[in-house]
Amino acid sequence: MPKVSVIIPSYNCACYLPSSIESVLEQTYRDLEILVVDDGSTDDTESVLQRFAPSVRYLKSCHKGAAAARNQGIIASDGDYIAFLDADDWWESEKIERQIAELEKDDKVDLVYSDMCVHYDDGTTVPSFLKNRPLAASGYVFDKLIQSQFIFPSTVLIRRSCIQQVGMFDESMLSLEDCDLFLRICYTCRVAVVLKPLVHRRQRAGNMTSDEDLGTRYRIKFHEKALELPKLSPECTGELRRQLSVACFKRGAYCLDQRRIHECRSSLLLSLKHDWKNVSAVRCLMGSYLPPSLLAKVRNWRNWLKGDRFNPQPNPPSPDVSSEQG
Repeated sequence: MPKVSVIIPSYNCACYLPSSIESVLEQTYRDLEILVVDDGSTDDTESVLQRFAPSVRYLKSCHKGAAAARNQGIIASDGDYIAFLDADDWWESEKIERQIAELEKDDKVDLVYSDMCVHYDDGTTVPSFLKNRPLAASGYVFDKLIQSQFIFPSTVLIRRSCIQQVGMFDESMLSLEDCDLFLRICYTCRVAVVLKPLVHRRQRAGNMTSDEDLGTRYRIKFHEKALELPKLSPECTGELRRQLSVACFKRGAYCLDQRRIHECRSSLLLSLKHDWKNVSAVRCLMGSYLPPSLLAKVRNWRNWLKGDRFNPQPNPPSPDVSSEQG
């Protein structure tokens, strides 16, 4: 049986799959298997994969989302270690070898993640994602991870026994399902980090991370689930409640833009329930009672006061913490 199972969930990513698969086939560590889980694609994914047979196992299902696709791959795989690779990302050739070395030198480490290089549609490249994530570390990092998400699916190598212990991806999460799993892992398990960028991530406009409706909705669920973990310290509970307040505010602001006023106000009141000092939520709640035309004028005036018309555009934002299959 192979030592490492590489699971690639894919939804309409036929144009990117060859480079992803080739980056796995070019790994310096050779004792691995590749499973591509086609999550109900409507493009020519199946025909593209024929050129890689028999090196790649092809699994097909109806469209259920990234969590279900990865779970299907986990169940069908045989390796002692499991790696995930999004269909539009690719690896450096030594990625698995470097991470296997970390796992085998310390049997108390259950997950190894790495830095990554992020490529944007406009040609901009961020060569080191973790450079702007100072909390990224090795060891028990649960308290750090709830403050700053720094573990992405394509960067990890995990012991199968760890996933069996904490459970697989939550298939009810259509976004942030990876953050949910990694937080559950870090709640009880030790991790290690390889600071070299071993992964290349495409941050595309069509990524699920760009879906604000899904992102704001499931960020609330993510924090609510985290708060249900047993025996949280007062510090962790306070930080999670603060972040839940922020998540509810962002959902409320999104719903205000969409003129879904009832949901907007419900989200903002929930935000204030978790952190009554959230001034942004208070302002947004007040804005929800303004006529749309007046609200637009208030926003334009605030932007003018901040000088947004004259400031250059900021650098592209770091990728969101949620993941996608492409």
